[in-house]
Amino acid sequence: MKRFRHPYPLLLASLCPVLSGPVFAFDEPVPALVRGVSVLPDKAPDCSSLKRIVETVTRGCKTNDEKAIAIYNFMRLSHYHRAYPTEPGGVPVLKEINTYGWSLCGGLHAEQSALWRELGWNWRFVGWPGHTTVEAQYDGRWHYFDVFLKFYAWMPDPNRPGTRTVAGQDDLAANPRELVLDAFVLDPARKVAYARGNEFDLRGDKANWQAPAFLTCGDGLADVVAGVKARNRAGSPDGWAGINHANGKYSADINLAPGFALTSSWDKRADAWYWPGSKTPPCHTCGDKEIRNSPEKGPIAEPYLSDDWNCESYASGELVFAPDFSSAACLRSFATVENTKVAGGALVAADPAQPGRVSLVLQSPYVLTQASAAADSVELFEVSLDGGRSWKAANPANFGVAVNGQVAARVRLTFRTLKQLRIAAVVQNNPFALPYLSPGHNEINVAVADAAALWDNRLVVTYAYRPGARRKSYEQLCLEGKEIARAHDASWDTTPTVVQKTFTARDLPAKFDLDVPTPKGQHPVYPRMVFVRRELLGPGQQPLPLPTDAHPPRSQPGDELKTLPNPFLVGTQPPPARVVRPLQSKRIPLGPTRLVTKSGEPAGGNLLRWPKTPQEKVDPAALLISGELKGLPPLKELAAARLVFPATRTHDKAPTKLGVTALRTPIAPGAAFDFSQLGDVVSTATLAAMPADASSWNPAREFKLDVTRHVRALVNGDAKFHGFALRVVPDRSVDDGWTVRVQLPDQPNVYLEIDTYADAPAPTAAK
Repeated sequence: MKRFRHPYPLLLASLCPVLSGPVFAFDEPVPALVRGVSVLPDKAPDCSSLKRIVETVTRGCKTNDEKAIAIYNFMRLSHYHRAYPTEPGGVPVLKEINTYGWSLCGGLHAEQSALWRELGWNWRFVGWPGHTTVEAQYDGRWHYFDVFLKFYAWMPDPNRPGTRTVAGQDDLAANPRELVLDAFVLDPARKVAYARGNEFDLRGDKANWQAPAFLTCGDGLADVVAGVKARNRAGSPDGWAGINHANGKYSADINLAPGFALTSSWDKRADAWYWPGSKTPPCHTCGDKEIRNSPEKGPIAEPYLSDDWNCESYASGELVFAPDFSSAACLRSFATVENTKVAGGALVAADPAQPGRVSLVLQSPYVLTQASAAADSVELFEVSLDGGRSWKAANPANFGVAVNGQVAARVRLTFRTLKQLRIAAVVQNNPFALPYLSPGHNEINVAVADAAALWDNRLVVTYAYRPGARRKSYEQLCLEGKEIARAHDASWDTTPTVVQKTFTARDLPAKFDLDVPTPKGQHPVYPRMVFVRRELLGPGQQPLPLPTDAHPPRSQPGDELKTLPNPFLVGTQPPPARVVRPLQSKRIPLGPTRLVTKSGEPAGGNLLRWPKTPQEKVDPAALLISGELKGLPPLKELAAARLVFPATRTHDKAPTKLGVTALRTPIAPGAAFDFSQLGDVVSTATLAAMPADASSWNPAREFKLDVTRHVRALVNGDAKFHGFALRVVPDRSVDDGWTVRVQLPDQPNVYLEIDTYADAPAPTAAK
């Protein structure tokens, strides 16, 4: 029987196995796959290659420091820390970015160094006890960026733009006090660090909300100092812990044959994850700490912090094959066709004496996790994982176990008559490596590697998203002491907006506009993405159904195309200058106070103390402070609030970190106090050590703790005042491991010191 001759024999050889049975021809030649399908908004990173990632995230950067920070910010956005993803032979960096999105320190830094390599920079891994870091070499020196700890530090450099550059670990180890311990301030309420002078606060009437947040998962400045002092260099390998720079056989290209649709989703399906060796699904165990305070990551990620959100994790897309059997052109969809023709809206055996057989390629940049096929009258359903060299029978209703973890697999069907076929495979993708939309104007670029490969097929692109808005500005969030990215005062539509565009070969490459407006009088947020879909349809074939509650974009009178700053450029510019306004102060007396111990035993010597470890036999003692907060100023007039307390003596061996907490429950006079109700530390101050032979202070010396954020929350009604407590906060970087203490007067005089703006407008008299 005559064998069909493909017009592209070399290309077909790379796609199809050698056939032993007859292949029936049809009128038009079988086209190659449409390769390199790209759908990219102008503000999103292009994760199709390491080179394109670097090119798209560093656009707008002028210096190497800025490029390195942009790459650091991309890693922050697209990753969280969790145990290494593993595969036999290792995981290519590009595959980890697209499919996984999590790793431990060495893997994350292998990826960061792979991106540096695209810029032509050298890199070196630096080991700490229990931690693997990496440095980049550019501008003639080494620079340290830690995307696991979330940390980098600036140092003076008169030869660089802005007279500064990002420090290397040698610099930090040589000068830890100036470059680390004194260069950053810990925010006890937000539990993050800021570079001193670049905190999230008000600068005049503008919030400095673009201030980078460091150490967002709970590590400390002392950990950085201890690490750089104990460092040892580990060379410059092309990867670490199985995360490899080289792509190997992996490609992030999206290649589609007619009848295929790849949907990338920002949501996950239960149990549709792939993580060899793990019995639990991937999840960032730090909760939303990394999101809520991070300007480079938080605004993009906060739309997903819904009531059912547990942690950063995987997302699930879908690869669907649904050919149209009404036309003989559907045979172009298959990799191989044997003894098969199209008749009566079905595939039938051309020679009735023998069964027909077709095969197809399931291919995606993302690993397959689940798969099923709906096909009538199939005599044999087979799967191949080696390019068609060998085949194994599988259950079409559930053949996920056969393809789990693969980025490509072949499926072969043997039949006499096949009237319908639909194959659906769930894929695992990293949601924050997908082409997201931004608030305001988006220009979507659509392209394929070779438009002529479309023939007479059509490429359909569909975006589904839920627009949103914030009712309060970042200035208001700052005044109220709220995080920038915990969806405070923001909401998103409950039904998806859908934009769908169709392209033919003559249209590509193409661009289309997609605007995400903000209602008048409100503030922009990133849309909550649902999916982006790319479909290759044969003549007459219809796109996959849209969600039942989907609707086209809706515009309202006064809608504005408000935007947000480029997240990859966060931290690249010096902070705005502080604006000095005249202040006036007043005092609000507090009390009475009571010194209590956790055990309930009397507190001897009026000493505040706390065990440095849970095992230490020291009875914790805290000072409870009650009172009424009367006469607090309006929120916009409140400049600062400080808790002022007296002390007569500090520890003689080391400084003491003292903290103030906001009590969770009121103080019951005379009753024992439950220490679990002390509340979180909202502010700290360090009291210097006092020589053992020095006289106690008489009169007692006053110390101050900043409680501005908590008082603002009280004024705004976001918190209720039950009192304060003073307690020692053990911190080895301050007290060097000593069990420190502070002595108080017999009757401490405690008050709240309030600063208000002297230039605030006077209240308008009621008419």
